[in-house]
Amino acid sequence: MRDEPRTMLMSRLPLIPLLLLAACSRSDDGETPEQAKRLVLPSQPAPLREPPKQPEGTVWTALGNGAAAFGVPGQAPLLTVACEKRGSLDAVLRFTRFTRADEGAKALFALEGNGHVARVKLDVVKAGDPGEWQGTVSAFDERIEAIRGSYAVAATLPGGGTLRWGGSGIPGAVLTDCRAGLTLPKAAASAEASESAEPADEG
Repeated sequence: MRDEPRTMLMSRLPLIPLLLLAACSRSDDGETPEQAKRLVLPSQPAPLREPPKQPEGTVWTALGNGAAAFGVPGQAPLLTVACEKRGSLDAVLRFTRFTRADEGAKALFALEGNGHVARVKLDVVKAGDPGEWQGTVSAFDERIEAIRGSYAVAATLPGGGTLRWGGSGIPGAVLTDCRAGLTLPKAAASAEASESAEPADEG
């Protein structure tokens, strides 16, 4: 008779896991796992934003006073270049790139073409999309010859895309004007305004 309670307890042990499973299968509000809402975690990280693409119909346009703009006529420019302290030993070219920008960001703006590669340090002066990046380089830096010549030029800002043009004479004329104090040729300006840039690639 003494073994009877122990026998009864042993016979009920298999029921304990089933009771625990039933208790765990319901949420605090009485819902079963099938009824409860499930949080789905992404299997892959969110994709990085693609660099902006260059629109069609972009050309260089002379602005006068030793400056020029690159973009679609009638729309906001994508890039401008302007001479400061023209005709002096301290003359510089100021590049302004209009594309998305984060507050306080800095980057190297790479200009590749005509046998030269120039990298201009740009700082964000206006955050947003589009934002505004600016930086200067000496007009007498030999590497800036990348923008002067008859061959294609690629201008890349990390994260901001690549601009391409096919041997435009206008930015080179700005450089010449900045070094020598000459006037940007009107003939070159009118000719370039009618040109179309080469097909744009993604940056």
